[in-house]
Amino acid sequence: MEIRGGAMKIKMVLAAALLLPILAAAPLTVKAEAPYQSYVYDEWDKSKAAPASYLPERTYSGIQAGAGAFSEPQDLFVDKSNAIYVADTGNKRIVKLNDRFETVDIIDKLEWNGKETTLAAPTGLFVANEGTMFIADKDNGRILRVGADKKVQLVIEKPSDPLIPEGFQFKPTKVAVDHAGRIYVLSEGQFYGLMQFNSEGKFTGYFGSNRVEVTPAVVLETFWKNLLSKEQRSAMMKLLPIEYSNLDIGYDNFVYTTTIISKNSREEIKKLNPLGNNVLMGKQGAADFGDKEFSFKQGVKQDTSFVDLSVDADGFIAGLDRTRGRVFEYDSEGNPIAVFGSLGNQKGTFLQPSAVAYWKGEVLVLDTAKRNLTRFALSEYGALVRKATVLYNQGLYEEAAVIWQSVAKRNANNRIAYVGIAKALEKEGIYGEALSYYRQGTDRSGYSDTFGQIRMQTVRDNLPVIMTIFICAVVGYYGFKAVKAARYKRRREVNR
Repeated sequence: MEIRGGAMKIKMVLAAALLLPILAAAPLTVKAEAPYQSYVYDEWDKSKAAPASYLPERTYSGIQAGAGAFSEPQDLFVDKSNAIYVADTGNKRIVKLNDRFETVDIIDKLEWNGKETTLAAPTGLFVANEGTMFIADKDNGRILRVGADKKVQLVIEKPSDPLIPEGFQFKPTKVAVDHAGRIYVLSEGQFYGLMQFNSEGKFTGYFGSNRVEVTPAVVLETFWKNLLSKEQRSAMMKLLPIEYSNLDIGYDNFVYTTTIISKNSREEIKKLNPLGNNVLMGKQGAADFGDKEFSFKQGVKQDTSFVDLSVDADGFIAGLDRTRGRVFEYDSEGNPIAVFGSLGNQKGTFLQPSAVAYWKGEVLVLDTAKRNLTRFALSEYGALVRKATVLYNQGLYEEAAVIWQSVAKRNANNRIAYVGIAKALEKEGIYGEALSYYRQGTDRSGYSDTFGQIRMQTVRDNLPVIMTIFICAVVGYYGFKAVKAARYKRRREVNR
């Protein structure tokens, strides 16, 4: 896997020297062994073993944190100061932890209009940059905006609007707020998208609705509806979109969502632009997230079921799967980076994973059944992949290639590493080698573009010769015609 080309080698050596202090300072975990198998997928969607990118460091219970035992905790949030908030649903409270996982506050009683109010079942929470907390108090049917003084600033209850279906019960389970103060709410049994409210709590409509998935059953039902009367059609079950399971607001102010069940196994994770359209397409535009290999249990397909996600400052996305207890990490474009975790009783495994959050370059996972938090730290391999991905997405292909070389040596199945090396070679104009690495990375688009560059380079390199031959051919052709015409003219004059 040696790269030829003197200039390229010199640049990569210099880049390596500059990057060594950065890599040395990265948080690494090398001593622990993972109680789960990490893997990547090849071009045929077959899993291949890979080094673990994240390793379990420690678990934290409510008792260890000094808050008493958690009871059915449902959500997790990390604010800009790295304080950790746990929605301790069964105990009807929010527990705030510092960066040493010690309890610094318990939010269970609030002041509203001069009177005390309590939480019934806090299942979701979000903390804005200024410290304001938003709580989805499901069993009370309300969203609360709470200040640092524990005074309720705003209460959002079931809106009165023609868009709200008749008989709808407002049971908010998750909440998030964007940089403009718009409030996005996920309510139980709501199939029309995220409920959107302005900063004053006024309902402004639905946002980013899932489409009704086109399956054979849907096609058949649509066919029959065309044959039935209006009364018969109204009696049939309505076709409803798939319901969202969770949401987050990225540093880019886009809304990210997860879906528990997707019959077509596509778009399980979405990145919604201001128009509510999904712009996260992933590898080669497939928009396919989670496991690609399936098993069946009692005849039921065991597909990935994302229950939560978290987005960090570099655009990395961590999606939490409850089916197999795995965390799937993707880069900002939706390309797979890492897979870790599983179901079980060991440290680093889960019984009922319910929430995930990035924390100081690490990953926290909340387990409802175990009633604890697990902290995962980057391994040496994981730190290399992450740093290379960040540099690559910043367009620093040569610097990234240094690290991708090291990644490829540790994991020959990492296709992204080959693509990263190919990109650096392509930038240097070493198209032949770039083509080889694109082939190893199964990047058809990159391969096609590079092949086009080779054709153009071939034409440019041979253009003087081609033009000389062309000009000589043109001159020879017209010269021959001129000579032939002159001879013909002389013969006519002689014949006269």
